[in-house]
Amino acid sequence: MKATLHGKLRDGRKRPSGNSREKKRMPKEVNDGSLRLEARMLLHRTRDVLFRCEDRVVGEFGLTAEQYTVLTAMKCLDAPIRPTDVSRWVDHKVHTVSMIVDRMVRAGLLERVRDLPDRREVRLTITGKGEKALQPATVAASKLIDEIL
Repeated sequence: MKATLHGKLRDGRKRPSGNSREKKRMPKEVNDGSLRLEARMLLHRTRDVLFRCEDRVVGEFGLTAEQYTVLTAMKCLDAPIRPTDVSRWVDHKVHTVSMIVDRMVRAGLLERVRDLPDRREVRLTITGKGEKALQPATVAASKLIDEIL
């Protein structure tokens, strides 16, 4: 349906009112919900980019970003530290943290110690190897944050 110069279609009918062509070119209406959604998406992208950059930086010291996050959480928590304490601090499910801890124990970064009063409880401690990797990784991660800011 093409319009003629006089606002009529070639078959003689009037063009529909409402300027449908102009409406398509107008920016979508911005409302509080769409701004919140956009802010949420930007925050998630920022977190993802930061995590990738952190992974690269701490990787130079034999750590992944996940392992670095667990180690820094353990430094912030009061002993004795349980996997559930770490999961709350890093805001991951206990199962996810347990899998990360499993890999860290195999890598020699953490040690699991059974709690004597309740043998079902497990306490986590950072090994010498974990401390040795954490210190320079923290310096490098701090420099990364300084560069970003």
